[in-house]
Amino acid sequence: MTVALPGYPRPNTTEVKGFRIEVGSPDAMSWRPLGAYMAGTTFEWDWAIPTTAEIYIRGDHPMASYLSHPRRKVIHIRTSHNGIPWDGRVMEAQVAGPPGRLTIKLTCVSNLFKLLRALAWVNNTTPPEFQLNITGKQDVDWGPPDQVMKKYVSKVMTRLRSPVVTALPIRKTTPELPDLDDIDTLDDLLNIVHESPDDMIVLAARFTQLDELFKQTVETYEIGLSISLWTPADGLPSPHVFNTHTLSMLQSVMDYTSDNFLNFTNPGNILGLTNPSEWGKLQNPGFIFNTHAKRDRRQFQWRSDGDQIAWIERVEKTADATRVVIGGKAPEILNQVIEWGANFALQLILNAILPGLGLGNIIGDLFDDVFFAFQQFWDPELESDLGELGRGEAFGDNTSAWSLDGFAVGLAALKAHSGSEAIRLTVVEGGADGRGFTFGEDIEVIDGVEVHFERRYKVGDIMTVWDDGVVIEKHVSNVKITEQEDGRMRTVTTFGDAITVGDGWERVLKKVQTIFGSIRAIANST
Repeated sequence: MTVALPGYPRPNTTEVKGFRIEVGSPDAMSWRPLGAYMAGTTFEWDWAIPTTAEIYIRGDHPMASYLSHPRRKVIHIRTSHNGIPWDGRVMEAQVAGPPGRLTIKLTCVSNLFKLLRALAWVNNTTPPEFQLNITGKQDVDWGPPDQVMKKYVSKVMTRLRSPVVTALPIRKTTPELPDLDDIDTLDDLLNIVHESPDDMIVLAARFTQLDELFKQTVETYEIGLSISLWTPADGLPSPHVFNTHTLSMLQSVMDYTSDNFLNFTNPGNILGLTNPSEWGKLQNPGFIFNTHAKRDRRQFQWRSDGDQIAWIERVEKTADATRVVIGGKAPEILNQVIEWGANFALQLILNAILPGLGLGNIIGDLFDDVFFAFQQFWDPELESDLGELGRGEAFGDNTSAWSLDGFAVGLAALKAHSGSEAIRLTVVEGGADGRGFTFGEDIEVIDGVEVHFERRYKVGDIMTVWDDGVVIEKHVSNVKITEQEDGRMRTVTTFGDAITVGDGWERVLKKVQTIFGSIRAIANST
């Protein structure tokens, strides 16, 4: 047991390090240190959404002219904090101040932003003038979330010829996929998904932004997302990735009926590649998309009565609805069947009353969107907790009830109205004697030697927070680090639902929309 001597405070032995920021060439093959920057520079890490960084430099900085003109070039920015990387690009440069004493503010967005600028076409192998898939007017896919999301990213990025690849291996929660011979109808597919004890999803896309396509799945299953830059300029080997280069090759691997379905290893060069040694590896700079599961680190507890927390903000919102209705439009096939039936019945009746006038088919479509147009989702346990005085219902925005994405929309809407809890801490990294918690990787290579850190955490870690007798178990959803005027680093760590404390996709998009003057595209509904 260590006892501090009277009059001598227990020091924080954790070394304070500034940001080591690097600027990359447009092809990401050459990098140079940014050098000096100003106080207020901030970097942010998040569990599942693109993050921003703000870098302040003086107007007489050696790279000021290059960095302040990002309009028609890609300016890569990267840094790391205790082994956790951040990479993105400059989206906006603001130059302001009196002549001769200008300040340049660089607003950057992490590379996960690429999901916002990629559309999931109905068919990635045909031109936009003709969009039809074997699954109909939408590109439907199903399976474990990691597999489904990586398939969409692979298809879209291959079509765009964008160097975004997906990380392997596929992270599955199911031992094996069901026999395809047992799937004869859409009902068979939905039954497999709904009855599966593991995480299974069905997504349907029609020129949908990838961030919109994944959003409900990410929120419902609390999945982490990342897109990281890899370049051979660093001298490190390529991670194992799925890197098809042509649509035909992609189709061969992704087609459920193909002998090569999910054959990522390409044994014996079964795919007929010109350079099979390059399979599964990046040869040029590119981006790697991956999904992540949370880590259970509940044995680590933050305490508000300790000396590591400088400021605490806890937000808890009550549930305002226990039932959610979605829809507004019936699935197209149901409208058609009902219209056929109505027209047939009306034709019999009207022709019997007024034969020869052909009035039997004039009003059948009045029944469109009457049957199966809406669907209700209900949380009985929450309704029981709130009691009769707390009951309420809400509308979940969705085009079609009883549709492929209706289930996900309903669950997401229920979760949004079921209340939330989050906590935000402004902390001093390390704490007394360095025995507190520090944002960073558990294992970091320092001077060629692997060093283990037992008291580090990162986004996605489930930790415990003790606040005046209230114990909360939440995952780290966001970390923001700012360098202050005195050279110290101010770390703000958010636990739980980021939306509760004003963060989330909406906050990022407001920033991006301000930069680009655009709004998020909405997927076509039919």
